[in-house]
Amino acid sequence: MNENLKSLYESLETRKKLNPANYYVPNGKIEEFIKIVGKGTFISALIAGNGVGKSCAGVNIIANLIFDDVKNKYFDYPIFRKFPFSEKRGRIISDPTTIQQTLIPELKKWFPLNKYVTSKAGKGYEYNWMTNSNHKFDILTYEQEIKEFESATLSWVWFDEPPPLAIYKASIARLRKGGIVIITATPLLGSSWLYDHIITNKADDTKQRDYIQADVESNCITHGIRGILEHSNIERMISEYDEEDKQARIFGKFQHLTGLVFKNFSKIHIIKPFEINRKDYVVVEALDPHTRNPDAVMWVAIDKEGRKIVIDELYGTWTTGELASRIKRKADNYRIVKRIADASAFIEDKHQENSKEQTLAGKLFSLGLEYEQATKTREKANRRIKDAIDYQVVGNEILVAPELYFFDTCMRAIWEMEHWQWDDWRGRAIERKNPKEKTMDKDDHMIECLGRLLLTEQVFIPYSPITNKTSYYGNRKEFDPYN
Repeated sequence: MNENLKSLYESLETRKKLNPANYYVPNGKIEEFIKIVGKGTFISALIAGNGVGKSCAGVNIIANLIFDDVKNKYFDYPIFRKFPFSEKRGRIISDPTTIQQTLIPELKKWFPLNKYVTSKAGKGYEYNWMTNSNHKFDILTYEQEIKEFESATLSWVWFDEPPPLAIYKASIARLRKGGIVIITATPLLGSSWLYDHIITNKADDTKQRDYIQADVESNCITHGIRGILEHSNIERMISEYDEEDKQARIFGKFQHLTGLVFKNFSKIHIIKPFEINRKDYVVVEALDPHTRNPDAVMWVAIDKEGRKIVIDELYGTWTTGELASRIKRKADNYRIVKRIADASAFIEDKHQENSKEQTLAGKLFSLGLEYEQATKTREKANRRIKDAIDYQVVGNEILVAPELYFFDTCMRAIWEMEHWQWDDWRGRAIERKNPKEKTMDKDDHMIECLGRLLLTEQVFIPYSPITNKTSYYGNRKEFDPYN
């Protein structure tokens, strides 16, 4: 190496040591994420597997945001060119182990040399950070009390790993004068709220919320763009993951989805509403009442071919009279041939003085709604739902269509189908026990209605303009709701 080249090389190495963030090179997926942040998106999320480079990306985003000396070519976006917010204060939040073992070493690795000072402020790690450009930030852990997140007005917040919802909300409130939120996360258990808020609820206006999902191959030398990991090393790493971890740690997919009861439920089952006329459809109705939780009511239409569609729903807390009125307004649109209700609707209330109104079923009967008692065979009902949503697809062709569909207006029912999970052990018990054979006893009120309706095996009844002017119950017989 001649003297000129040697001098240039040494000069470059010196510049890299003094300002390493200027020489950071993101892989392709990280570059996409930088663009989302750079255009000023309010909530930007990088949902990625292990090894993608999330924490490194977050540190370099912060460095380009708060240091005047850092001008990396991959960050040539308005928010990085000129800091747009009035408050030069931010916050990094993560779990204690990640903070000490990953984040602080990464911050020191990439921040410009001698351009910042830190103090522990009584913590076991560098808690307060101040830059030469008068920016400051603190580092908090997810184990701290909520009230500790309520102080200060901030212009940026970076969550490294999924935050608890309460901490997320408290932090958002700190951005009252404008700012941005950055989330870099491997979506392991406990991040289901993030899935609802960011993934399934992606804003039409991507300036509000946007996200990038990335798998570990994004950082592969062979298969990624500007990746740094050898493919053989990636293969060795992922071969040690168990099946429950693979979706999150390899592909950046939310781990809570691996525990879903109805994994086969998909967009194929969700359709746009259309007219449910009395000639071509019969409708069955199910009620799942509760004392402390919202009441759930579902309507399922059945056509001549036996296809079933969840067409309508009610989910809320009302008095008995108001519940009956709401049910009637919905039901008036359909040819109702069967009504069923949870067994709890037929349990006597000993505090009622009027013996004819000792059950909810009796009260509803007096208001013009007649219900039969539904089955309590839960496992059989769940299997019936699984059979009804089963389908077969080869390429883009549906070989076997599902029996059951959902109008996209039935949002509570769809939400439950997309979220209801198997129960599981927590903590160390996970390692000592086989998975539980029972489902979670929550977020399942519409699913209970659906399973019970399917178990009635109601068939289509031909329409008669004489006997079916309104519904099957148009000329009902006398009914004793207590037997």
